[in-house]
Amino acid sequence: MKALVIGASGLIGQALVRALERSGCEVVGTHQAHARPGTRALDVQDDEAVRSLVAAERPAVIFLAVNTPGGVDVCEEAPEAAETLHVHGTRHVARAAAACQARLVYYSTDYVFDGAAGPYTEEAPPHPLSVYGRVKLAAEQVVAAEVARHLIVRTTAVFGWDRASTNFAMQVWQRLQAGEALRVSSDQWGNPTLADYLAEVSLRLVQQGEQGIVHVVGKDRMSRADFARQLARTMMLGPHVVVGVPTAQLGQRAPRPLQGGLTTEKLQRLLGTEAMDLSEALKRFRRQWRAETHVTYPATSSAAATGQLKQEILDGVRRYYDAVHRPKPFVPFQTRIQYAGRVFGPEEMVNLVDSALDFWLTLGPYGELFEARMRRFFNANDCVLVNSGSTANLTAVLTLMSPQLPRPLVAGDEVLTPAVTFPTTVAPLVHSGLVPVFVDCEAGTYNINPHLVAEALTPKTRALVVPHTLGNPCDLALLGEVARRHELYLIEDCCDALGATFQGQLVGTFGELATLSFFPAHHITTGEGGAVVVNRPRLSRIARSVPDWGRDCWCAPGESNTCGKRFGWQLGDLPAGYDHKYTYTNLGYNFKPTDLQAAIGLAQAERIATFVEQRRRNFATLYHGLEEFQDHLLLPRWHPQAQPSWFGFPITVTNGLPRRQLVQWLESANIETREVFSGNLLRQPGYQQIPHRVHGSLEESDRVMRDAFFIGVYPGLTDDMLAFILERFRTFFREREAPTRLAVTATTPRR
Repeated sequence: MKALVIGASGLIGQALVRALERSGCEVVGTHQAHARPGTRALDVQDDEAVRSLVAAERPAVIFLAVNTPGGVDVCEEAPEAAETLHVHGTRHVARAAAACQARLVYYSTDYVFDGAAGPYTEEAPPHPLSVYGRVKLAAEQVVAAEVARHLIVRTTAVFGWDRASTNFAMQVWQRLQAGEALRVSSDQWGNPTLADYLAEVSLRLVQQGEQGIVHVVGKDRMSRADFARQLARTMMLGPHVVVGVPTAQLGQRAPRPLQGGLTTEKLQRLLGTEAMDLSEALKRFRRQWRAETHVTYPATSSAAATGQLKQEILDGVRRYYDAVHRPKPFVPFQTRIQYAGRVFGPEEMVNLVDSALDFWLTLGPYGELFEARMRRFFNANDCVLVNSGSTANLTAVLTLMSPQLPRPLVAGDEVLTPAVTFPTTVAPLVHSGLVPVFVDCEAGTYNINPHLVAEALTPKTRALVVPHTLGNPCDLALLGEVARRHELYLIEDCCDALGATFQGQLVGTFGELATLSFFPAHHITTGEGGAVVVNRPRLSRIARSVPDWGRDCWCAPGESNTCGKRFGWQLGDLPAGYDHKYTYTNLGYNFKPTDLQAAIGLAQAERIATFVEQRRRNFATLYHGLEEFQDHLLLPRWHPQAQPSWFGFPITVTNGLPRRQLVQWLESANIETREVFSGNLLRQPGYQQIPHRVHGSLEESDRVMRDAFFIGVYPGLTDDMLAFILERFRTFFREREAPTRLAVTATTPRR
């Protein structure tokens, strides 16, 4: 389903985009005053612009969530502008929706009632008091008159965490966090409604084909003052500084409906479950708040001693780092020059201990922060943390085999991949019944030869799984073209390549999915850990389901009714109302990491740019230092449009130079070396009997297995270490050539 969200930069609009993308819908979002990444500018007051956009996109459903900046009082001060936006703007959208036969979902308010006898049912006669209420009611009437397939969603007191928003929760946070008392109405009543719940229920109503007017609000009805105190407690602020006063003392410009609020009986009938209660909504809000603010201990004066004790512990952690973990001086031949290793500062240890003190053992607030940080880094639809790069690869494969996809991979399908690879790039294919088709690599790049890929295709070919070997990007121009032309899925294994780019675009953003590893050898580390980068909205919910036992439920740990209809589902052959938390729509496992690991990862993520630059600088030092030996060594090569983020420095010996001799020479000087992973994987004992197909010759893969190795470029290497490595290479070739020079001298006649 394709959806158009008009007002996608607002609180409700953003929540709608998240819900739609999680469900696999294609989403187009618009903004007017405040741009958001991925949204288009649109003024609903411009009839031609609205008609052009809707005609071009032809969405199946349009969600209209536009509101006046500044809200109710601004409408009262500028009634003509309010009418132009809400009534005329809505008419433009409604007529455009009718022209392309799209459904229209319009968001209205309990302000269409006078507040004399709330809460109100859907059938209650409206009687607005304010300009805002009158224009929203007029807009409802426009929608009902212009669009046959319409849904009018009335709601109230919508809240959520969004610093750019002025919703009530943000007002409470900003005032109380600044230490200011907050005067709030004690006689205005309504139903606090979490924006994400409102969006998810809206989508469910659309999927069920509901029409007409439906009240979508939280279950609990209360005064604004009581709601403010609940929010204050949730955000660890002092509820005692919320002062409840009569509305008459607040000096608000627009009249408010006092005994407002909406009933939820119709919503309960439609969903088969009660509306979300405030305690459940505040659990979800608390997670959003903690992930954004990173507050981990009470800020109230009554908890000052707890906060001080925790701060003393964390200060001690920083001192411990300085005493124990500061890098030691390099001593030639004695200090081990590793090919890779963890590089960290006191921040990682502080986060780790902070998480331990909070004792959130499952994935939690730090996990949400880390996922959000990596999602922003890739500008991806989603980033799903898992417990290793290997399980990231398995999650990616199982995601593309989900029965929730219209064209999933199935057992027997062929998947093209290089023969030179890490074993767990291929193991998920084998275990899933897919048939790996091995293609030879290129000398020097160690990547799949892109010129052979098209030749290797058969009618059974459904996907490409390509690692960017040692941080060197594959030719994504050619591979991407093959994938598009033949409608193949593309998984990028970026476990070695975090931060690399091709044509200025980050690797990991070209395919449907990409995988990362956070093992200590990789670019950043969480100890054990990995992630799946999701670039297609329809895959996000599946990619989150697979490492969560394959559940259909998307509740976070500690939550029970995120969807608002835990016992209101009917899926597969399950009995109606079967508990959504125990409904499994995918083959899955528990691949989730802990919040302790995510705490480390969050600090590491801030170092990505520095780490990538250090790796490139170390690589350049080694490359320039080894250029003089190109008669004996094939140095790395890369595509002219690629900017690698090197994991290691690969070398292939040439002209009969024995690899073992050079490797042993380096190892004897405490310079660590590694094979280029498996070499030709089909020669590994565990892979000789797997079902597979080979395209052409694998002679270059055999050459890599026989003649190639790599040394380190990781950020822990110092200039002294790099100079020592180059000195050892020079000495090796000098001593190796010495007997030749002596032999030439001995046979040359004297003059």
